[in-house]
Amino acid sequence: MTSPPIISVVTPVHSTNHKLPEIRRALYSAKRPVQLIVVLNNPNLVDQISPQKSSESVVICSRKGRGFAFLRGIECVTGAITVLLHSDTIPPLGWDDAILTALRNPQIVGGGFSPTYDTPKPYFNPFTWVVKLWFRISGELYGDGAMFIRSNILRRCRSVLEVPLFEDLRLAQCMHKYGQVVLLEKKVKTSAESFQRQGVVQHIGKILLCRVWYALGGSPFQIYNVYYSTLHR
Repeated sequence: MTSPPIISVVTPVHSTNHKLPEIRRALYSAKRPVQLIVVLNNPNLVDQISPQKSSESVVICSRKGRGFAFLRGIECVTGAITVLLHSDTIPPLGWDDAILTALRNPQIVGGGFSPTYDTPKPYFNPFTWVVKLWFRISGELYGDGAMFIRSNILRRCRSVLEVPLFEDLRLAQCMHKYGQVVLLEKKVKTSAESFQRQGVVQHIGKILLCRVWYALGGSPFQIYNVYYSTLHR
């Protein structure tokens, strides 16, 4: 009898505003074995976060930026499927079933979940529809939708993650080279904190400006420095 595939989950943590307790509960509701790799992208967190199970590991990434943190975590992946999960995003019940059902089609190399936000404010509701529409138009996926990918394909795409920012867009682009990419109807819940702290209009405007800058050939390194230097203003 064939053993169920291990699903490796890589979660970079860069601040104390993580949701690791909720993430752990969601991940371990799975019917399949799960490997959790927590990547500490902030030296101040080293004494605060430790493995809770034998299937967990905590590693350190000294290079700032989510792309570099994911690369560090990928070094530890043992599963046939990898999920790249932001530390403020909670997978839904049945997340493992949804991934394995999608990947039964050998033409599909990976995908993501539809995002929702952890706020009751109704003006966040259209964001899920916008993400779906833009996926149909562009094929882009976003990291806050918990991207998943066959690990052998991820290893072929590793070089595109050598950036501190826009690693999700670059990875989705690479995934399309190897097969079909899907956006699942099943929804993850991600944090609306940045929108609420900076203001919805201001935050969206900032993201769009960075995207245009990147599309025009801007360096992800320079954009990262500018984006995060103004994040808390």
